[in-house]
Amino acid sequence: MTPHLRTRDKLLYGPADFGGNLVGVVGNTWLLYYFVNVAGLPPLLAGLAFLAGRLFDALVDPAIGALSDRLRVRRGRLWFTRVFALPAGLVFGALWLVPYVDGTPGRFLLACLGFMTLSVLYSLATIPYLALGPELTRDYDERTRLNSYRLAFSMLATLVGVALPPLIVLGVTGARDLASSPPAGWLVVGVVSAVAATAALLVTGLGVREPLRHLSGAAHPPLRWRAVRELLGTFGLGPLLGVFLLITVALMVTNSILPFFLESVLRLPGSLQAPLLGGLFAVAILGFGLWSWLSGRIGKRAGVMLGSALMVLSLLLYVYAVPRGGVSPLLIGTIVINGLGLAAVSLFPWAMLPDVLEFDELRSGLRREGLLYALLLLGLKAAGSLGVFSNALVTGGLGYVAGSAVQSSDTVRGIALMMGPVPAALYLAALVCAWRYPITRQNHAQARAQLAAGAAASGPAD
Repeated sequence: MTPHLRTRDKLLYGPADFGGNLVGVVGNTWLLYYFVNVAGLPPLLAGLAFLAGRLFDALVDPAIGALSDRLRVRRGRLWFTRVFALPAGLVFGALWLVPYVDGTPGRFLLACLGFMTLSVLYSLATIPYLALGPELTRDYDERTRLNSYRLAFSMLATLVGVALPPLIVLGVTGARDLASSPPAGWLVVGVVSAVAATAALLVTGLGVREPLRHLSGAAHPPLRWRAVRELLGTFGLGPLLGVFLLITVALMVTNSILPFFLESVLRLPGSLQAPLLGGLFAVAILGFGLWSWLSGRIGKRAGVMLGSALMVLSLLLYVYAVPRGGVSPLLIGTIVINGLGLAAVSLFPWAMLPDVLEFDELRSGLRREGLLYALLLLGLKAAGSLGVFSNALVTGGLGYVAGSAVQSSDTVRGIALMMGPVPAALYLAALVCAWRYPITRQNHAQARAQLAAGAAASGPAD
């Protein structure tokens, strides 16, 4: 395996993240809004449906990761992506049928069962795919470049998943605003998203050739709690998990409250929301190249710290400085700051994670990419659900009026709180965790050298 991957390899590795993230973004950004305003579910029940799926997911993710590690020799990791992409897409499309079920209990039951099934199927399709990344290259800086390609696709999915649904809904239904739109337009959103996500997952599943060294390695014992505990104690993983979890909660809080904030606080019509959000994510996509270049000069840790600081600044500007009711120069400038910060906090944690694996391999003698990524995704899904559920509690507790763009002053203040000070505090905490992260380019190179020396002493792999 050469340390520098061809551009073709990086481009083919990225589409699966477009597919997985498109489902995540459309679900986390619009489904809560859809369930409350269109399907008529009380905010608390809508939040509980999200939470049920994630709690069920927590039971199976580690087993999926361990299974991926054990079966990688016989089947390869992308076998899972090829097999489970289509079933996952079908279930995601079915979630948008909730308003067509009679009665609140039936709608709540479909939402819960749909989220639980979707969570498992998408874990099967995406955990082994993510675990393949560290196996494609072990080079410290090449991992940043590989993740910049992958996350460019991910951010493109975020752009599509946030900006396109309002255009589809208003275009299909002719509604004046999203809050009063009928469910038919949203069903089109679900079907289009499901088809696009499935196709993207299959592009990677069928197009990427897994490296030969991926088919070698020590046999993995069955999953035991001791292995999980041992992995969680790996050098550098604790602070990095803190960074991941805090950033994820912050992102999910802002993503799920964003439609409410744009409509009821900034008072922007749906026709303006899509181009502004498109600009935000376009800046983020362009920012990946800038941050990838900067990482070779300032390091990954400094990159995520700087990105967190930019996120704090932009969120506070949105709430306390940006004028309401239209587009202003300050709003445009805040979007640029937000986009650059978003690129950094999205890129660097994922580029840092593979470096932890070499330190685990030094101690255990095993490559446990599948288990590591499964445990991480378990935590991220739980954190994300906490963010969505907290917004459901806030909107429900403050008397949010479904189907109306105009809300009471208490509701507006609560939405602004969840868009600004709350996630800003989480990003500040993530900055502190990043400051404590101990892995550098130098000690990572030393770990790789020790692994190479051990491999040379034990002879060539079978």
